[in-house]
Amino acid sequence: MMPPRMRRYLLAGLLVCGGCGRRMESAWSNGKPAYRCRHGRTTASSCGPGRIANAYIREDRILPHLPALHLVLTEPAAGQRRRRTCRGIDLRQASPGDVIGYLRDRQITLTYDPVSGTLDTGAAGAAQTITLTAR
Repeated sequence: MMPPRMRRYLLAGLLVCGGCGRRMESAWSNGKPAYRCRHGRTTASSCGPGRIANAYIREDRILPHLPALHLVLTEPAAGQRRRRTCRGIDLRQASPGDVIGYLRDRQITLTYDPVSGTLDTGAAGAAQTITLTAR
C-alpha cells in the first residue's frame, strides 16, 4: 500500500477571515487546496447574529492575482524610479511563489472578505485591495 501524497497549501498561515478576523484553515476540496473559516464553529464561543455561515476560497482563485499585488506593494513613492529587481527576481515578472516568499518575509497577511470577494493586505503604509474575479 502506497502512503498518501503530501498536500501542499501555499498560502497556509497567510490568509485571515474578513468576517471574524481569525486565521483561515487549510482544507482540501475537490482535489484542490482551499481555505475556510467556519466563524467560531470550531471553538466554544458562540457565533454572533450577523456572521455569515462560512468563508471559503480556493487557492487557484488567489494565485493568479499575486504577481499584480506584488507589483503594487513594491511600487516606490511618487517621483522615485522603480527598482526592477529584488534578489535577482524581476518584480514585473514575479511568480506566485516569489510573491508568497515576499509576503512571508515581511509578515504581510491577506484578509479575505467573502461578501465582497476581495483580498486586503495588512501591509503598514501599503495596504492594497484586489478583487477576485469569478471563474
